[in-house]
Amino acid sequence: MTEYNDDWIIKTTHLQPPPQMRNQDMLLNAYCVAGSCELQLNGTVRQLQAGCLLLALSCQSLKLICASPDFAVEGLFIDPVFFRQVIHPSGHTVRYALHLHDNPIVPLLPDEGKLWRRDYENLFLRIDRRESPFRGEMIIAATWQLTLNCFDFTARLYGRERMSVQKASLATGFFRMLEAGDYRAHRNISHYSDKLFVTPKHLSEVIKKVSGHSANYWITRYTVAELRHLLLNTKKTMTELAADFNFSSVCYLTHYLRAHLGVSPSRLRE
Repeated sequence: MTEYNDDWIIKTTHLQPPPQMRNQDMLLNAYCVAGSCELQLNGTVRQLQAGCLLLALSCQSLKLICASPDFAVEGLFIDPVFFRQVIHPSGHTVRYALHLHDNPIVPLLPDEGKLWRRDYENLFLRIDRRESPFRGEMIIAATWQLTLNCFDFTARLYGRERMSVQKASLATGFFRMLEAGDYRAHRNISHYSDKLFVTPKHLSEVIKKVSGHSANYWITRYTVAELRHLLLNTKKTMTELAADFNFSSVCYLTHYLRAHLGVSPSRLRE
């Protein structure tokens, strides 16, 4: 039997994690039931409106900018360690997760909104059944059902092309290294291909096929997103950031940020 921890899934009517979860990088699945808001996620300002689903694979960079007086959401925060127990490393899982990384707001059709709500209510019904000896297994199954339907919603927008198990496994390995923070010290694709026992060319081709973007694009995206977050939300100096991210000099880091953000670090912090 699977032992379930009550901190793994948290019901919410807000876009910000509860205080006890602020230091954890939770996933967020939230349906906007009324109004609208402007938020920033992964360095991009986005609009969330009624009838749209926000599927944020990381809340670390999520910031609510403003909201209409009637803005309301229903949703849940999910612990990423638990979520990895739930999802299956199949082709559609990897492909749709990557689409959500770039396009986390999904407009739902009316029937899709009703289906999401049924899955949402069913999940918390399973969570509340504390007396069941199969509670953990039922929660995993209900979470997987909710997740699969969310992927199905994205399939309407991005198509249903499958990929081989081998490609899915390779892409999963690559993104797990990025999620683990390898990009802080390694921005050369050969580091990732060596660990995955493939050539840099093969890894590049697979990631491009799977995600629509090159491996270097994703390495740069993860690097720039965290650097931007640290510049805006910490008092770390450029010298400290250059050391933390294995840049040879502050000058090189400044040039890198200017090239990818379009502004200097000092201007960004103003």
